This record gives sequence, C-alpha cells and structure tokens, in this order.
Amino acid sequence: MDFAQQDFDYYERTVGNMYRKFYTKRIVTVAIALVIIAGYSWLINEHLLLNGLLIVILLGLLVYLVLQRGKFPEIYQDLLAGNQPQVVIDQVQEDEYSYNIYREGEKIARVNKNGVRNLPSANKTYTLMAGFDKKFFSNQPLRLVYYDMLELTYEEKFRLSRGGYSSMPRFLRRFTWSNLKASAGNAVSFIIGNLFFLFILFRLIRYVISLIRMMF
Repeated sequence: MDFAQQDFDYYERTVGNMYRKFYTKRIVTVAIALVIIAGYSWLINEHLLLNGLLIVILLGLLVYLVLQRGKFPEIYQDLLAGNQPQVVIDQVQEDEYSYNIYREGEKIARVNKNGVRNLPSANKTYTLMAGFDKKFFSNQPLRLVYYDMLELTYEEKFRLSRGGYSSMPRFLRRFTWSNLKASAGNAVSFIIGNLFFLFILFRLIRYVISLIRMMF
C-alpha cells in the first residue's frame, strides 16, 4: 500500500490552495472587524477601553491565523507521515452537513461538507478526502482521510431524509440540537465561542449603524 507518497505529491498544490483559502477567509473577516472597531473608536470616541481590548484580542487572533496559514508544508508532511509506512484506511459516515470519520469503530473527526474534495487515489480502491474539521476550535483543522467510497454509510436521520421520510424542512435541520452539539469541540468551547462571536457581532452591527447614521 505504498501509494500515499504518490497521492500527496500529486495533490499538494490542490490541498495547499484549499488550506490557504480556508485561512484567508478568516483573516479577511478578522481584518474587517478590526477596521470597523478602530474606525468607530477614532471617529466617535466611545467605549475606548472595551474597543481597545477587542482590538488587542482580534490582533492576537489575526497574528495566529497568519502564522497558521504559513504552516501548510509542515502540516502536510505530518499528515503524510501518518500514512507511512502503512496507509490508514478509515470508515466514513455521511450526515446532513458533515462526514463522520471512524477508525476501528471509534469516531475521530467530523469533516465539514462545505468545501470538501474527494480526490482519486493512485490505488483505485480508495479515495482521499480533503476537508476541514467541523469544529469551532481546532488547532489543526485540515483533514486528509483515505476511505473506500463503496463502503460509505449514511447516518440514520440523513438516510431517511434522503428517502423523503423527514418531517423537518431542510433549512431547519441545521439548527437541530444534534447538529449544533456535534459542531462544537466540547461544551465549554461551544459556549465560549458563541458568546464571544455573538458579542463581537453585536458590537460590529451597532458600530456600523452608528457610522451610517453619522454619515447621513
């Protein structure tokens, strides 16, 4: 099963572009938030202490994201090393918004369906799935998973919904407790992450409205 090196060499550019795009989107989002908060503080001179704290936090997050974006070669080689000398074959279960990854019967990851790529392997039996963790916090979100596409299974509720047996509208399924719970790395990170995100979002909306009112 000495085909991992071939696959990793062939797909390095493809996966690298995915990885950099993943972090670039987050870097741009944080940068926009910084500009809005700094602009509001400069023009209106309100909540300077709070805004200063938010700017420091967002600057730290921005530096972290930039550093992580540049670590692709190191991370890619680590993932390759994990498949040598023996390639690791996992089992994949598909649900509404993600792929659940199992190894020896134990769930080890949940890959977001959004942006996932299934890359044909040099070994025709297997497929190399490239995607990112469906977690709010993950030090290393990139996932490269070998699996047999013919052995792909479906989560029960998703299987029923595919067959037209689900009574819940599709647009509401994202907000089910099971989906929200699974999206968090753990309960603490879920609560803290959402509180911080909602607080930042609330401040940004408020600041944008204030700036628009001031302009008009």
